[in-house]
Amino acid sequence: MVSSSRKRIKTVGHKRKEPERPYSNKFLSHRHEQNFLIIQDRRLLMECKAGWILDLAPQFGEELERRNWERLATYPALANIVVVKEFYTNSKPLGDSHTKDYMSYVKGKIIWYDPDSINRFMHSEWTGVQCQFALNMEEGSEFDDIESVVCVPGGHFQRNMNGAVVHIKKVDLTPLAKYWMAFSHANIQPCSHVSDITVSRAIFLYCVLRGMNINIRHVIANEIQTCASTANNKAPLGHPSLITHLCWLAGVDTSTPPLERPRKAIDEAYYRQYCGGDETAQPKPPRHPPRRRGPPQAQMPPHDLEPFQMRDMYMSLMEARLQSIVDKFMNTEKRRHKLVFPSASVTKS
Repeated sequence: MVSSSRKRIKTVGHKRKEPERPYSNKFLSHRHEQNFLIIQDRRLLMECKAGWILDLAPQFGEELERRNWERLATYPALANIVVVKEFYTNSKPLGDSHTKDYMSYVKGKIIWYDPDSINRFMHSEWTGVQCQFALNMEEGSEFDDIESVVCVPGGHFQRNMNGAVVHIKKVDLTPLAKYWMAFSHANIQPCSHVSDITVSRAIFLYCVLRGMNINIRHVIANEIQTCASTANNKAPLGHPSLITHLCWLAGVDTSTPPLERPRKAIDEAYYRQYCGGDETAQPKPPRHPPRRRGPPQAQMPPHDLEPFQMRDMYMSLMEARLQSIVDKFMNTEKRRHKLVFPSASVTKS
């Protein structure tokens, strides 16, 4: 009896502790399972391949090669819709779930999308020098300098009523900047809105065209993390082809339909139609110094107005209507007073 008891104690003592098991083979927690109901309605924003356009803008391909970013222009392939949505479902940090930064979970497998994993995917290395894009984002940039690099003559940032920069319209960008914008919005900083470029994306474009150091692995990893954490339930899911590839590398079966194809590649035909042409040859009016107070120099169309501008326009309109009603009421009262008290009107006159 004693020896049997000792054997039992010895076995228990050497038993390896099992790691914490996830909620299920599909979700990390019950809250992630609920999050899937939201994620499943969000569409995929597919990447696209990009041509070198050597005859029209050889600088694009040269810069890709110099930065060792060639794979970013060639990797887009079929994306597994179910895998991508499961990835985004479990990559969102929810409460005390045991997810870590840049980690997700798909079909029972841990998926890492940290900067090192992105580096391995790109077959590149980061030397550890200062990322000048991150530095410009933290310390700010000279907007005049950005405009001189990414804009055609006369092109500039649009500003709100307080003089703060908002975005640059696509028509104000140089042909090469437009091509880089299309490439970045598809494969680096996913964005479905292509009529203008936000401040942060304009700074990225500026750093690219100026040849500054950019830690692209951090940029992409942070973009995926931001997409997973956003409160916008209608925002499209970026980097689906890249995520499918990362899941495949982790041992997930990504061949089962439904699958989605990459978008049509951008190439010389795209460059001629959307980046060059007559719109860039049109003369731009000279830019006036922005006012820090008061309305902007040029009235923007309603769809470009900020919410507070729409509010001010609405309040001004309502005030004018109310004043018109008051004036009509006062005129009516005066006429009625003359009809009721004609003698008073005569005496007064």
